[in-house]
Amino acid sequence: MFLRFWASAPARVLGNCVSSIFLMLIIGGAGTTHAGELVLSNGDRLLGSLVAVNKASLTWASESFGNLTIAKTKVASFTTEERVKILGENQPCNILGMNKHHLRYSCGDDRYQTQTELLILDSIVPFVEYAANDYIYDGKMSLSGNFSRGNKVEDDLDVLAEVTLRHQDFRHVVEVEYESKSNDDEAAEQDYELLYRLDWFFDERWFWYNEARWAGEESKDIDQRYVLGTGLGVQLWENPNTALSFEGGVDHVKELLDKTEEDENDPSWDSSTERSAMRFATKFRYKLPYSAEFIHSHEVLYSLKDGEDWEFNSDFGLKVPHGQGLFSEYKFEYDYDNQPANEAENKDTKFTVGIGYDW
Repeated sequence: MFLRFWASAPARVLGNCVSSIFLMLIIGGAGTTHAGELVLSNGDRLLGSLVAVNKASLTWASESFGNLTIAKTKVASFTTEERVKILGENQPCNILGMNKHHLRYSCGDDRYQTQTELLILDSIVPFVEYAANDYIYDGKMSLSGNFSRGNKVEDDLDVLAEVTLRHQDFRHVVEVEYESKSNDDEAAEQDYELLYRLDWFFDERWFWYNEARWAGEESKDIDQRYVLGTGLGVQLWENPNTALSFEGGVDHVKELLDKTEEDENDPSWDSSTERSAMRFATKFRYKLPYSAEFIHSHEVLYSLKDGEDWEFNSDFGLKVPHGQGLFSEYKFEYDYDNQPANEAENKDTKFTVGIGYDW
């Protein structure tokens, strides 16, 4: 009997060890099966890990469904065990969840929590991907026009394209705008503008912008316009219902004007004008029923030399999404130049209806 007990003891010990190891593997596997949880506004919960957050959406690696891209407005909360790089923060950050559209996190060795609206944060990626120099890009394109034949002959075409590239704490923006308008078979007046802009986010809300523009506006008797500008911008707030941002800085403007018959006979006339001006700009968005949005932006240039030399440009619009990135836009534009070029009028107004695509 003693021999039987002695012989079976090692077997029992070995069995207990195997059971303990198996249990530890199960517990350890349960802890590493998912690195976080995503909670949607409808109450759905998805286990997985964060892939990236960009300007409009969050990409989540779900254990059950693979990679999912979800609009930020549909995210109630998320957590992840991975440390992340948040645009404007220099140190790796820990995500602590969300509270009423505000993301809670702490960065570096800081024990204090920071809360920022999720919609303000244009870029969040796992820190290992940030170290690998990941790139994120998006863009949009819109088209509007009016073509009439018969008693009234009119051709009017407006095209706007914008591409944004984000890399670490920098955002590159390239924008191209083209307008052409003619009445009764007259030669078309063509306006165009090419813009390049570089934003450096040194904080979650604050950024330093630098931009260069090249434009021509036949409708305002401006053959060519060159603009170099720099300044600071801040996203005052941004949530699913409303957003407001502000920019302030200095622009240097050089314009080459079109000649009139009177100018050609004046030997003292100079086609080139230059000035430095203070620049103030705002962008506002407000959510309306049926997912429509009221959008407004304006820009003011005020000459540093001549207090009577100032410009005001403003847009009011209604944007209606149709799904799959498509949208329609109804926009009213108002421009006022207190000292217009040559024989151009002080103000210009335009109403456009167009379609567009976001990607």
